[in-house]
Amino acid sequence: MPCPAPSRRTLLLCIHNHQPVGNFESVLEGAARDAYLPFLRTLADFPSVKVTIHFSGFLLRWLAERSPDTFSLLKLLSDRGQAEVLGGGMYEPILALLPERDRRGQIEALAAEVKRFFGKAPEGIWLAERVWEPDLPVSLEAAGVKYLPVDDYHFVRAGLAPEELDGVYLTEYNGAAVRVFPGSERLRYLIPFGDVGETLREVERLTSRDVPFPAAIFADDGEKFGVWPGTHRSVYGEGWLRRFFGGIAERADRIATMTFGEYVSVAPVRGRVYLPTCSYAEMGEWALPPRSAARFGDLLHDLRAGKMAELKPFLQGGYFRNFLRKYEESNQLHKRVLWVSERVAAAHRKRPVAVRAARDFLYRAQSNDVYWHGVFGGLYLNHLREAAYSNLLRAEAAADAVLHGEKERWTEGVRGDIDRDGGEELLLKTRGLTLLAHAHDGGAVTEISLPRRGVALGHVLTRREEGYHGKFLNAGGSFDGSTSIHDAMVLKDLSVLSALGKDPWQRASFREALYGDGDLPEAINEGAAAPRCVTAGREVSVTVLRRRGNLIGRFAVPLACDGIDLHLRKALVLRTDAERFEARFRLENRAAETASGWLCSEWNLNLLSGDGQDRYYEGMGDARELSSSGVARGVRGFRVVDAWRNVAAEATLDRECVVLRQPVETASLSEAGAEKIHQGICLKILFPFRLEPGKHERYSIFWSFKSVD
Repeated sequence: MPCPAPSRRTLLLCIHNHQPVGNFESVLEGAARDAYLPFLRTLADFPSVKVTIHFSGFLLRWLAERSPDTFSLLKLLSDRGQAEVLGGGMYEPILALLPERDRRGQIEALAAEVKRFFGKAPEGIWLAERVWEPDLPVSLEAAGVKYLPVDDYHFVRAGLAPEELDGVYLTEYNGAAVRVFPGSERLRYLIPFGDVGETLREVERLTSRDVPFPAAIFADDGEKFGVWPGTHRSVYGEGWLRRFFGGIAERADRIATMTFGEYVSVAPVRGRVYLPTCSYAEMGEWALPPRSAARFGDLLHDLRAGKMAELKPFLQGGYFRNFLRKYEESNQLHKRVLWVSERVAAAHRKRPVAVRAARDFLYRAQSNDVYWHGVFGGLYLNHLREAAYSNLLRAEAAADAVLHGEKERWTEGVRGDIDRDGGEELLLKTRGLTLLAHAHDGGAVTEISLPRRGVALGHVLTRREEGYHGKFLNAGGSFDGSTSIHDAMVLKDLSVLSALGKDPWQRASFREALYGDGDLPEAINEGAAAPRCVTAGREVSVTVLRRRGNLIGRFAVPLACDGIDLHLRKALVLRTDAERFEARFRLENRAAETASGWLCSEWNLNLLSGDGQDRYYEGMGDARELSSSGVARGVRGFRVVDAWRNVAAEATLDRECVVLRQPVETASLSEAGAEKIHQGICLKILFPFRLEPGKHERYSIFWSFKSVD
């Protein structure tokens, strides 16, 4: 067999641009202005430099509609063969987390958009967060995908030597095959933060082997060219990108740039490879529990400093699915998405045309950002969680309309392990309301949703320890564009430190505690008074009833602890004719002694902002701002108003109560540094009780949701 003819060194530049569904318009405008457009303009000045480029579907549509200068330049570069546009999942999902029908549907949806905009269907894709699982070739080949980039870390973990990672490989799963490119981690950290000369020398080093078409492969975020802090000044103001492209053009006699498609058409595969379940190395840090994440982060820092390089193939960290364990909120959203995906599929089999839009809403809810958290805000950004739930609810409402025969009034109660945590959940649904309660957590409710409005009020993020929290006290300074966001810790403001804290259990509603009658409401609100017993974490019995058109979920909770023997029965009563429900309580004293104190029912609601003028309290005395904390006495009713989403949550109490309020705020990382984020409000309704032996009392909270007057 003759040897391949000598070939030139090759540089493959792959740029990935993404904005999550639900991101602020100002963020997209800023990214187009500061990164996407100036990058393409600079590239256009160097016609000999070719790139492979990806825009997630949400961003691509936005550019076509809202940033015509950016889009027309991208089209020009594509038409003249200087840019190859990749496909991928339409709304940048983690493909491994989706059922097969949604994997293929997402890929085919973006492929159709790319073909519509650029005249040619893509043959390659961008894999969101490079999250690889070994069975993916089956889905990719079925969707027409021929190649994609991942990280060189995937290949090193598979046992390949670093010097072998200069070309394209083939991987397969039970005969289904796809080509994979190993993106250089070293180039990820040099571009655009390192010296241009050093970066070009690294390109030459990576392409120094005597093999056909030795390739240096860069595949990383386009936002680092102008959006990441300090980079607009360094990349454009100081001319880093122009010098880099100029250096490539000057070396055209010995280094050629190609698109992925051009490369696979001429370069033979280096061989076959079987990649382990993997993402990029930093993801392995973020997916771990806090203390392990901090330790693994230190190890990665040492590796990048040149220490212990021989250990890298054996260092894994966590992997993406660990986020479903690390964050209950992520898991519950993911499992609801899987549940709704089944509903949409069932409705499609019944009336395909009626649920066409539902499938797009479903795909939007699968946008990856809200399912994890690392150096980017992700799950911590409540407006992104709201967008995911809003799209999920719209998909579910469209499917429900078909499955319930377009009826105006219906109820549905589903029992089972809906979130796949080993316990029983109760999903209570009407046309206007959805509640998700957990029987293994005292009946606590983690979802309060209004499907017809596409509004979710229950997703208040739990405060928890993060691996980077210990570094906040030593943080400071600013980004200067010469340091990757992976290597810096910057406090946006010192108020971040006030939000450090850890909740004892997941933030939820319909969660109860008993306090002694000597415990002052102020002490309870400040956490200075400990509850005598709580419903959190208790296994309870569940009954589902339908009575006079209403749907009722009942929970029986024994509260024998700390010298008392009380029994709590509580119920959720959903009305079929409106967006409303009643929370009922029956507290019985089964002890031989009189029992007295406070029955506290906790409710956590997300209004997205604590300081907005269009979000406020009514009926809490003088209190108005959602960011305020305090105690209101003698309350029979109150409202929490969200004029921005045009909904008000109104609570009517069956007697005068004390109502405690607190904002829920978290301290987390974002690409701009450490920041404090308002996650919602915590309301604790205190019912005073005094029960003789064998006696009981009943209490109730009537919740209704209305448009703002």
